Amino acid sequence: MALALAASLLTLAVVLVKPAQAQAETTTSTDRSTINLGFFTCTNELVFLQGTLQTVGHTTIDANGERHTTFHNIIQGRGESANGAKYVYHNTFDFHENFPAGDPNYNVTYTQAVKLIRQGSVSSTDDLEVKLLIHQTLNSQGELTSEILKAETECT
Repeated sequence: MALALAASLLTLAVVLVKPAQAQAETTTSTDRSTINLGFFTCTNELVFLQGTLQTVGHTTIDANGERHTTFHNIIQGRGESANGAKYVYHNTFDFHENFPAGDPNYNVTYTQAVKLIRQGSVSSTDDLEVKLLIHQTLNSQGELTSEILKAETECT
């Protein structure tokens, strides 16, 4: 009996001495923004687009303090030229970021392609693909030290 009691006390002491493990913390946020932009099409018409961008972000801070964020984005809209040509766009894409604990620097690169489709066209050569590249670096003081914003268009 004394041996069982000693073993139980030893087990209890080990459990009490072991530090508690930090729990992962997860947050979710949602944003819906209106998009208004103009562009020249492959047929050299000016089109104004209206649409929405819906973003759902999930961030988890793990037991080590590292932050893992995933954004799920849905972008969609439509527009019409002065000549009546109708364009639509719809795209879904994900974006991931990881930040080590205690590292105040921010460095991210994001690429995306969106296709603007001319409705009712007999040829897809009236469609326009837009390729985006965004790169940003912030130092530990939160100052932007590098930024590349690049957009390329191609008639497809």
